[in-house]
Amino acid sequence: MVGNVRVTTFPDSVMGNISVATNYMYMTRDGQPAAETTWFTVLAREGKAIEKLSMVNKGSALQVVGRMRSRSYKDAEGIDHNVMEVIAAKVEVLNETLTNGTV
Repeated sequence: MVGNVRVTTFPDSVMGNISVATNYMYMTRDGQPAAETTWFTVLAREGKAIEKLSMVNKGSALQVVGRMRSRSYKDAEGIDHNVMEVIAAKVEVLNETLTNGTV
């Protein structure tokens, strides 16, 4: 599910920086349902396999095909950060918005 979308238009391309959440649902040892949510970034460039990035909105369900990239950086305060990103080869909007949390 999409949390945030930032689309930037350049003279020769359109780039998207999309915050996406994945949920892993499981049962705890005492039988209670639980969810583990992981947020990551999808980097996409509009083109033949990625149609209108303007169709991607907060709450959209996506199917993303691409490669994972891990990178690290140091912020202004000197704190090291590690991030996982998907460099998208294909992005497809599955539905406009999730209505009840399921696709």
